Amino acid sequence: MTKSLLQDGAVVTVTAPAAKNSGEGVLVGNLFGVAVINAASAASLPISTVGVHSIRKLNGASSSFAQGANVHWDNTNANCTVSATSNLKIGVATAAAANTDVAVAVRLTGAW
Repeated sequence: MTKSLLQDGAVVTVTAPAAKNSGEGVLVGNLFGVAVINAASAASLPISTVGVHSIRKLNGASSSFAQGANVHWDNTNANCTVSATSNLKIGVATAAAANTDVAVAVRLTGAW
């Protein structure tokens, strides 16, 4: 292990940009993760930045994901989206999700 390694990065503590519940998506700058615990706005919040998570998505027309499809984060609406426009790519769908599903299984992309 190098002397410069601070942590493995699987869980990173950030300042919550808003009140968050465990399991909700969190975006701080270009750092995305899933809240590990409930936290008030501006509180310290550990987020999981790796692994496969079930994350809220829009349910409705044009909101389905094929297995292996890119998943993006719509920070304005706080949910996953198929749209890359003005949204950060956070990973890939590990299972298909239908328009009527309220969540998508996402393997978070820890590296760009």
